Amino acid sequence: MRLQDRELSCSGAEDAPRCDLDKRVRRGGRVGRLGVVLGLVMGLTTSALLVAMGCATGANNAGVGGGPDGLGGGGGAGPTSGPGGGGVGGILFDGGFEETTPPPPPPLYAHDRTSLFRGDPGIDPLTLTYVGLFDCVGGAGQDGSMTDLAVSAEGEIWGISVNHVYRLDVQGSQVRCVQTIPLNNPGNIQFYGLAFAPKGVIDPNREVLVAGNTAGELWSVDSTGSLARRGTFGVVPPNDGRGHTYASNHVGKRWELSGDIAFAENNGNPLGFVTVRDCPNPPSTTGCNTVDTLLEIDMQALATATTGSVIKSTRGQIVKRAGCNDSISGDYGNMYGIGIFADRVYGLSRYPQDQGGNLVDISNTDGSACLIQSFQLAWYGAGISTIVPVQAPQ
Repeated sequence: MRLQDRELSCSGAEDAPRCDLDKRVRRGGRVGRLGVVLGLVMGLTTSALLVAMGCATGANNAGVGGGPDGLGGGGGAGPTSGPGGGGVGGILFDGGFEETTPPPPPPLYAHDRTSLFRGDPGIDPLTLTYVGLFDCVGGAGQDGSMTDLAVSAEGEIWGISVNHVYRLDVQGSQVRCVQTIPLNNPGNIQFYGLAFAPKGVIDPNREVLVAGNTAGELWSVDSTGSLARRGTFGVVPPNDGRGHTYASNHVGKRWELSGDIAFAENNGNPLGFVTVRDCPNPPSTTGCNTVDTLLEIDMQALATATTGSVIKSTRGQIVKRAGCNDSISGDYGNMYGIGIFADRVYGLSRYPQDQGGNLVDISNTDGSACLIQSFQLAWYGAGISTIVPVQAPQ
């Protein structure tokens, strides 16, 4: 039975202190409900209960509520240091069962060839603001561009280029590569997608970086830069199950990675998505469809190293959703970066190729999309923490 549902008898004078305290709780005062329960069970007097809650009074009586290791909340009017100093407010009792405001969602990061941007997916519509330049790509002796980003549960940002993976740190208007790991890549595989597989998917104790290439393959990357194949995206079907067909000379060919992969921990039920394109001669990018398809990844299949498909389902081609009132009459372009949030996938494209790009809101159920904003820059990738609120496709 909840405390607020419990009727207390207040018939006699001996009940007055207890009932007075109960009334204060019912009015939503600062006295925590947990303290009341303890007081009733342990038979504390009113004064002792107030002490336990850090409600001491007087000029230098704050120490009654406890120092840094004390039980109480913020003490009385006295100082918080020295003999008798008050403790940190409300550690144990204050608001023990009170409702709390959900934490804000983690930021979505996006980037072009050499620069990082950031947005708040909790604000609709999503806007992206400039953060700074990467200090490890685009210069003399450096790889030409950052091809994608991944963000860990703790908010660490990692990037990938043709030859390296990097741990990144935002320092003012600079994005510094504080750790650079050469890829042990004798096959010269070029990666364009990067994400963290949540803890428990590949390794029971930690997140694992997973990279994708144009050939439609997923590879895990360890701390030394060594690679292990995790699976493929399967082959192009005749249609996406939503009424959109694929060219006959593309059907049965391997999906190519268009640009990005994304994973979410989802309270122990991990989700994964990838944007792919259908082409006549994979891994060649010549003659490919400019309309991407959203696929859902089978996270259990990803847990086992395989050369087979790790795709769970085809969600749909990324085409304009009915009711969108944006000015784009054709498609939104290939999605080179994606980030997942709630029931949507944010997609960032390069279209026309390397001349501009679009930010679109994609349904994770059927792949339909609406334009959020067009840009005069070409997007290369995106990433968001694996600890992000998401909803599984319907």
